[in-house]
Amino acid sequence: MFSRTLPYTLLGLAPLLLSCSESSGLFNSTTSPCSLTTVADAERALGEPVQEGTLADPATCVFKARRNAGNAVTVQLDETPGADRRTWFNKERLRRDSYLIPGLGDGAVRIDSSPTLSRLTFMHKDAFVTVIVSSTQQKQLGEWVTYLSRTAATRYGASLTATLPPSAPSAMPARGTHTEPVAPPTPVTLTRTLPVHSDTQVGPKKAASFDPKSLVGTWHAHLTQGTTQHDMLLIIQPTLQWSLSSMMQFDGILNAEGGLWALERANTFKGLGWKGTYRKTTPNSFASTGSVQATWTRLPPDQKPAHIPAELWTLRRDATSVPVFQLKTVDADLVGQWEGSGTYAGGSAAFVWGIKPSAATNLLIVDTLRGVVHTKDGIPQLQPSQKRHQRVSIIAFHDRGFTTSDGKTNLRWTNLRSEPTEDRHL
Repeated sequence: MFSRTLPYTLLGLAPLLLSCSESSGLFNSTTSPCSLTTVADAERALGEPVQEGTLADPATCVFKARRNAGNAVTVQLDETPGADRRTWFNKERLRRDSYLIPGLGDGAVRIDSSPTLSRLTFMHKDAFVTVIVSSTQQKQLGEWVTYLSRTAATRYGASLTATLPPSAPSAMPARGTHTEPVAPPTPVTLTRTLPVHSDTQVGPKKAASFDPKSLVGTWHAHLTQGTTQHDMLLIIQPTLQWSLSSMMQFDGILNAEGGLWALERANTFKGLGWKGTYRKTTPNSFASTGSVQATWTRLPPDQKPAHIPAELWTLRRDATSVPVFQLKTVDADLVGQWEGSGTYAGGSAAFVWGIKPSAATNLLIVDTLRGVVHTKDGIPQLQPSQKRHQRVSIIAFHDRGFTTSDGKTNLRWTNLRSEPTEDRHL
C-alpha cells in the first residue's frame, strides 16, 4: 500500500500509444491531432529545432526533432465513446506512479514512464487527449508535458481552472541565431479545483479537495488473501493522527510437549505451519520463541484482552473445533486462553491464543501501523510514520465510508462510529 535511459524511437512509442485507446485504427475524429499543438510549442518542450507535425495515423500526430528523430512530441486524440477507455483511464489514475493534474479538462493524469519520457492524458466530455514528450536532453519532461497539454486543451476547447504564468517561454530562434537556453515553464498556479463529473465516471474516482476533518472516526474494512481473512480497523483522531490495526485469525492443530511447540494451520497445504520453543514461567504465564516470539499471560474467562482494540475483538470468529486425525500431545499447563505481545514475521504484534485439550487451537494476530493524514494535490493520504511502509490514498467516497488504495489493493471502509475510540498503544 514500491529505468531505462535509451532514446525512444517512434517504433518504441507504439505500444504506449496503443495503450491510450482501444486500438490504433480510425477514430472517426473531426479534429486533427496536429492542430492541438504547434512546431513552436514542440520546440519549446524539446529545446531544439522540430519538424512539422505528421500523422502516424488519423488519431496520432508526431513532431520529431530535426537532429534526433527519437526526441519527439506526440499528440493523440481519441473521440470514440467507450466505457472501456474510461475504465482504463480510472486504472491509470490509481497507479502508484501517477500524478493527478487538477484543473485540466474533466480530469487529467500524468505518468513519468522513465527519465526520457512523460505522458499526460486528459478527458474532455467523451474525448481523450494524450500528449507525450520523449527526449534524452530535456530534464523537466513532467513540467513540459503539462504545459503542452494545457495549450492543447485550450485549442480543443477543454476547461481550464488553473492559470499559466504571465511569461510563457518564447519560441525557438531561427537556426544560426544565438540566444540563451530557453527556461522551462514554471509549474501552473491553481485557482480552483473541480472534481470529475460523476455522470461521466465509470469505476472509482480519486477524491476531490475536501476537509480532512470529515475522516475523523472509527472505520472497518475486510480483506481476504487466499485462505486468510483480515479484519481491519482504522481510527482517525481529531488531530488527524491515525492507527490502522489488522487482525488475522488462524485455526489449526497444536503439538506442545517438552518445551517444543508446532502449529499446523487448517485449510492450508500440509506442512504449512509454525513452530518454536516454550518455557513456563509461572502457572499463569509462559514465553514462546520461534515463529511467534511473545510473552503470554492467562486470560480469565470472559475477560477481554487489553492490547487488542475492542471493535476488532468483537469482529473475531467464534473458535471452531478443528478435527484432530493424528495423535497430538498438549502440555496441560498450556490449555486455556492466553494474551501475548511480541513479534511475528519480523514485526511487533499482539496475540490471543486459545488452546484446547483436544489439540485444536485458535491464534489471533493483530499488528498496528500509525501515521498522520496528509493532503497532496487535493488527495487525502494516510502517511505512515515509518518510511518503509507504503502510503495509502483515499480514492473515492460512498455512503457511510470511503475507499483507499495503495496502488495494488483497494479497501472499502465503513463507519463504525463517528467519534474515534481510545487509541491503544501496543
